[in-house]
Amino acid sequence: MADHQEVYVYRGGRAPNNITHAIIDKSVKVIDEEAFENNKNLLSVETHDGIDSISRAAFGGCVSLAHLDIRSVRILHSYAFADSGLTEVDCDNLEIIEDRVFSCCRSLRRITFPKVRRIGACAFEEAALTEVLFSETLERVSINAFYANGPLKRICLPLDAEILFRDKSACLRYDPHIFGDCDNFSTVELIGGIHETVSSLHMESWGNDMRKDITRINRTLPSIPSNQKTNVIRWWLQSVHSRIEHYKTEHIKVIKEATVLLELALWKARLDDDGGEREDGLFEAPTKKVKIDVERTRNERRVTSGANIVIKNVLPFLKLK
Repeated sequence: MADHQEVYVYRGGRAPNNITHAIIDKSVKVIDEEAFENNKNLLSVETHDGIDSISRAAFGGCVSLAHLDIRSVRILHSYAFADSGLTEVDCDNLEIIEDRVFSCCRSLRRITFPKVRRIGACAFEEAALTEVLFSETLERVSINAFYANGPLKRICLPLDAEILFRDKSACLRYDPHIFGDCDNFSTVELIGGIHETVSSLHMESWGNDMRKDITRINRTLPSIPSNQKTNVIRWWLQSVHSRIEHYKTEHIKVIKEATVLLELALWKARLDDDGGEREDGLFEAPTKKVKIDVERTRNERRVTSGANIVIKNVLPFLKLK
């Protein structure tokens, strides 16, 4: 910020419309509605870590404002930066982006939001993002969120059963036109633990099958019309989710079977070592059958055969990650 420029200290309300540089006072936790709206001369705004939210249209129409650091902000209300000149935004703690927050920000090429949960309707309509990296915290993306985002090529999405299948009011909705008119959109990648889970599957064929299903979207998406891309992604996510759940169930069955076999093998090894002999070298005489507490006896045998130690240390290597 140039020393000779007059700096306006913002303490709330609506700022004068002719300022070029502003500092948000430490006392401000919420930047008010239309605080700097349509200030075409505003070049820079110095923020602080105590800002929690930015209200409706606070910086709407600020065409000269290219960069803003709002790392502490959790909520951006409707039209907060609509029609502004932003090219990049850092918002590390952002959780909620309401409707049309960055609508018509035609120079916006980069945004970071590692904690975002909800993205409102038309939030990035006609922006210039080339990629969107969602996080595992994502809960909902609303209609037309990235409509007509021409340069958009790649997105990263989480795969989560609860995200996909919650009740209608809270579910992740990939509406038909979320990516409408995104003609260059061609790549979708899954984030989170899905890849580690696939690598941990018991059968190599299961893992290969899952990898093919996961990468299938990027072979088909480039040729899909832009107004159909959203539905194709939704169907693909549901397919991948259904298949991985099936293989996880099968994997657990294999682990249970392996546990029983390992336990029996250890018991047999212990019996073979004992040989049924007494300390004096004579064999034990058959005893009269008595009622046995199966569960108690099994637990005792686990201890005496060492199964409790071996299984405890072997199973973690078989479980899915």
